[in-house]
Amino acid sequence: MRFSYTLLKKLVPGLKSKQQAINALNMHAFEAADPSPLSKGEGGDVIDVSIYPNRFSDAASHIGLARELSAILNLELKLPKTKTQKPVKVSKKFEVMIKDKNLCPRYVGQYFENVKVGASPKWMQNVLKSCGLRPINNIVDITNYVMLELGEPMHAFDYDKLEKKSNGETQIVIRRAKKGEKITTLDNEIYELDENVLVIADGFAKNSESVLAIAGIKGGKKAEITKNTRRIVVEAANFDGVNIYKTQKKIGLVTDAGVRFSHNISDELAILAMNRARDLLKEIAGAKVGELIDVRVKKDSKKIIRFEVEKFNKLIGIKSEAVEIINILKRLGFEVLLDKKSHLPSSFLVEVPPIRTDVEIFEDLAEEVARIIGYNNLKSLAPHIHLIPAGFEDEIILKDKIRNILRGFGFDEVYNYSFIGDSDLKLQIHPNDWDRLLVELENPIAEDKKYLRPSLLPLLSKNIKDNFRFFDEVKIFEIGKVFYRDAKNRISSSNANILECLRLGIAIGNKISKIKKETFYELKGVVEELFRKIGLVDFDFREAKNSVEIYSQNQVIGVLKNDEENSAFAEIDLEKLLEIVEEEFEYEPLSKYPTVIRDISILVDRLIRIGEIMQEIQLSDPVLIQDVDLIDEYESENFEENKKSLTFRIIFQHKDRTLTDKEVDERMAKIHSILIKKFKAQIR
Repeated sequence: MRFSYTLLKKLVPGLKSKQQAINALNMHAFEAADPSPLSKGEGGDVIDVSIYPNRFSDAASHIGLARELSAILNLELKLPKTKTQKPVKVSKKFEVMIKDKNLCPRYVGQYFENVKVGASPKWMQNVLKSCGLRPINNIVDITNYVMLELGEPMHAFDYDKLEKKSNGETQIVIRRAKKGEKITTLDNEIYELDENVLVIADGFAKNSESVLAIAGIKGGKKAEITKNTRRIVVEAANFDGVNIYKTQKKIGLVTDAGVRFSHNISDELAILAMNRARDLLKEIAGAKVGELIDVRVKKDSKKIIRFEVEKFNKLIGIKSEAVEIINILKRLGFEVLLDKKSHLPSSFLVEVPPIRTDVEIFEDLAEEVARIIGYNNLKSLAPHIHLIPAGFEDEIILKDKIRNILRGFGFDEVYNYSFIGDSDLKLQIHPNDWDRLLVELENPIAEDKKYLRPSLLPLLSKNIKDNFRFFDEVKIFEIGKVFYRDAKNRISSSNANILECLRLGIAIGNKISKIKKETFYELKGVVEELFRKIGLVDFDFREAKNSVEIYSQNQVIGVLKNDEENSAFAEIDLEKLLEIVEEEFEYEPLSKYPTVIRDISILVDRLIRIGEIMQEIQLSDPVLIQDVDLIDEYESENFEENKKSLTFRIIFQHKDRTLTDKEVDERMAKIHSILIKKFKAQIR
């Protein structure tokens, strides 16, 4: 956006040079540049400034930018003096009717007569030219100049070209256009409109000639200001930004006014602009001031924010005094509400100017103060935070260890929802308690998800049955939270007595085995081996009603169950297990010797488990093989029936020396031999 340095200098007389203004803006507010050929701020009058979208309301104007420079450089801001005119409720000259108040929340209109249309002063023309606008006549130039000065687009209509009633009164209507309605704009272009376009219309004119302007974008020829104009109505309004933006895109007409309105500028600018335009029309065009009408849908409430000095200092990392902060806020146009009894307040209230639509919360105010202080002046300090000493996360380590062990046993990990329904409660661990301990949701997402799960087993049982469609044997496990009410306070419905616990669920299903309880004893052996591998030695199994309970240190830490379909389930309380398990963790430094990476691709039967293959590869040399990963799995019609292609990445590393290619080749040959012999794999 182009700004005139001459006008900025007039508003901030203390400015030393254009380059000083550019540097100040770049360091504290917006990106600014000098487009002149000399590129040193000494040639030409123009400054290019990139205004942020949320700052159009207050900063896309010369007064707004001058206020920024005044605050940054701590220079005097010299604003034009204007008087506020009281609007009339009913005008004898014209009436304003807003039919769509959502698209036009405010419309300010004022009548002037005895206007002398001619050329505008040279100084005004120079400012307009610097900002890329063409001088036309003093009336139009004044509306454009006020837009540049305050940021509010304005428009003037020739009052005598508006249709009137018998008493001489005219009517201005803000409404949606009618489908097929057309307008010829000031530049003699014709635009066809529709119901989504907001227009300013002559209320008493014929439908085909009623449109005076495309609201917020462009005026029409019907009420154009000419050298013969003697009476005018000047408008300063506020329009919905989204509608203006869409209208510009729809009709293919983008104007300076449209760009400003599309950024949702404050409706407070309308009356400020009208007051300024009134003074200039009197001074330059000799206008006699008439009635003022201000139609406002709703006046916004004041925005008042509490500013806490200590909170600000902690936020930006430096110590600032209240006096300095208050001074900066006042220079930026904020009103500081101080308690007269307080000399140096630790906190105070700040009233936000209506045009500062971007300031909503304390952090917005803090940013305003910080940028004026200068980001380069903020010292680099180490953050003051509570650091937790590095150590082992026992729960995470236990879960990872359990996962690795069970995968080694050929189990697959599953993840289920934390919700269950009535149909999922058939597999009951504690049948006498579940009806009381269940936690029911107030607004379940579905009928089959109306409870928080009190156990992992119901959904593991469902997983087994679902996978029986594809496999004869299923081995799965899940680590997750379960939820139930405190058994000591079952009557209370308060959320405070809802408990959650980390559990391990293990399940084995075998639909072809004819040996009764075969899977139960297999699972019992898995649990025993799991306990031994994680360091739990003292445990035993005791029969209970419909289950076998697992004891350790005289407390139940889990259960084993089986069902009629030869499936077995175990559920173990990991929080209790963590308290019982005693294991030493020994620090092991990272090897300083390089790794050797080899990939191997094989073709195997589709039913062979990937985990079993990875386990065999790992066990072929546990010392040198640091990791085995599956990096590709592929099935194709070109393969033999029921075959799949698998690619594994094997990482070799020795702790004490660098491995040779010969050593790695020998291990790879051994792996090939194992895969061919055990899985009838074809090496690809």
